Amino acid sequence: MKLFERTRIGTLQLKNRIVLAPMGTTTDHTYGFNMRDVNYYGERAKGGAGLILTGAVVCSEEFEPAPCQKLTSIKDVYMLHQVAEKVHNYGAKFGIQLSPGIGRMNWIDPSTPPYSASPCPNYYKPELICRELPTDGVKRLVKAMGTSAKFAQDAGVDIIEIHAYGGYLIDQFNSSKWNHRTDEYGGSLENRMRFMMEIIEEVRRVCGKFYPIAVKMTLDSVDDPERPLEEGLHIAKSLAESGLVDLIHFGRGAYSCRWRMVSSVYQPPGFDVEAAKTIREVTGNVPLMAHGKLNHPEVAEEALQSGALDLIAIGHGLIADPYWPNKVKKGLLDEINPCIGCGECHYNSMKGWPRPCAVNPEAMHETEYVLTPVTEKKRILVIGAGPGGMKAAATAAQRGFDVTLWEKKNIMGGAMAAAGAPDFKKDVRDQVEYLIRQVNKYGVHVELNKTATLEEVQKFNPDFTVVASGCDPIIIPVPGKDKPIVKTAIPVMLGEETVGENVVVIGGGDVGCELASDLALKGKNVTIVEMLDRIMARGGSFVANEQNLKYILKHSGANIICSARLTEILDDGIKYIKENEEHILSCDTVIFAAGFRPDQTLYESICDAGLECIQIGDNVRMGKIIDAIHQGYNSMRVLEL
Repeated sequence: MKLFERTRIGTLQLKNRIVLAPMGTTTDHTYGFNMRDVNYYGERAKGGAGLILTGAVVCSEEFEPAPCQKLTSIKDVYMLHQVAEKVHNYGAKFGIQLSPGIGRMNWIDPSTPPYSASPCPNYYKPELICRELPTDGVKRLVKAMGTSAKFAQDAGVDIIEIHAYGGYLIDQFNSSKWNHRTDEYGGSLENRMRFMMEIIEEVRRVCGKFYPIAVKMTLDSVDDPERPLEEGLHIAKSLAESGLVDLIHFGRGAYSCRWRMVSSVYQPPGFDVEAAKTIREVTGNVPLMAHGKLNHPEVAEEALQSGALDLIAIGHGLIADPYWPNKVKKGLLDEINPCIGCGECHYNSMKGWPRPCAVNPEAMHETEYVLTPVTEKKRILVIGAGPGGMKAAATAAQRGFDVTLWEKKNIMGGAMAAAGAPDFKKDVRDQVEYLIRQVNKYGVHVELNKTATLEEVQKFNPDFTVVASGCDPIIIPVPGKDKPIVKTAIPVMLGEETVGENVVVIGGGDVGCELASDLALKGKNVTIVEMLDRIMARGGSFVANEQNLKYILKHSGANIICSARLTEILDDGIKYIKENEEHILSCDTVIFAAGFRPDQTLYESICDAGLECIQIGDNVRMGKIIDAIHQGYNSMRVLEL
């Protein structure tokens, strides 16, 4: 495979063409690298990637507090060198993504505006108008980038990627939407690019003519005027013709359409590969790299074979499975733990968490979470084969317990199987299939069509029981709720129940919007009726997924009625109240997607009977995949009997 051919970035030789993509993250109170980072990046190197890139590392705190890791003094070199050394131990190369700051994307406090290229709205609080960086301050940042690059070089870093992407500070200078300066750094595109080009020149001057330099840039912002395509192509052409850049790493999108920047659960594999052919026309022989769901081996290989790309950047996919490269190389595709595109890594790191992964609880805990073999093969009963139950069963069996898994339906997967049913959520379906393979691999005894009762549990007599039986759908208690036209979301999504041509979905949360989109794309006439004033109002998910789902819903043709309260279900429609007026909406199917509620009766009865028992996942409270899988894994990881 071309994926595993050696290649070069300038003078830097790589053992293969697989790169851990740079991904932004928060850090601890020191704003430096720490042992978690050493082990995290080291594990991805051990897994077979040829080049490991960090997320953004800032060169200065003069104009903004560090939003991520920093490299501002020789004291920061100590741990950075530890990361480099760990990565090098496995034959991989190591690079950092160096940034002068994030500008209008920064958040200091409600009354302190950050600096940007020009006065413009702060992203998080638009009424807070950013301050313009003074000209001499711009020049100091250029020098600071060179100083930090030299620190990195001395730390053993093999390549610098300059962060000129994603609407952050350099990109704000490059964009006429944010840059209205009247000095040498504003006006024409050439002037707006001056900040970026001076940084590249300074890094080259300080680190030498043979030191590899990459630039990550925004090709276009797609659904936003922030970066027109023709400007992105001009920037790429200028970088290639400068003779100063050894690799161009491009991406697309803007914060207003974040899902174009950071992959969502809904996007197809390799969604930016087609754009590579456009940028290739102006960049010539300069190596080109892209990201965006390239953790599908056949897609990554085709992107290389076609000449669209020279290197494959994989981000979330290597958080989910750091051994992706080695498994692909050995043909162990069924062993790959697939990323589901949920964005929990990004969403929770923005809250200050250490980059968690929904499907890989060991991410950022590489040396802490160890599965120790049991000394006695005791019996574990897991009730419910959703993601939490399957993860608990496989983990317990991996440790050596004798594990039995009961599932009341004739398939495994639970609500996650329904979540992965739409065509635009294949990544979730892939994870369900992976968990089923893991359950079988470790010898779990699976009983389908098995309803758990206290009597059955007592008869089985386990040493320990895990209740992972999920939630029940909420049916709004209105007249007509038991009529034949009424259904609930999960059976419909699984294809267990059919629907008519005119469908009303009650509830505009994630489940309701996905279901409505799926049915509308299949040709049904669908209307969402939502009680709140907007769909997906409760939040709690990654913004790229929310934006992308709204885009899919808009283009599916489904109708949306918000601020509407269901009052009755008729034989051929529903009644609802909106703005104090009653309305009738005709339909032949009503589907409740109004949330879920756990039934904890079984768990409580098992506990009351004096049996050792825990509950996990949605049986505790309605949560997310990350909750179920982490609880399933960690409860069995620490279990001692």
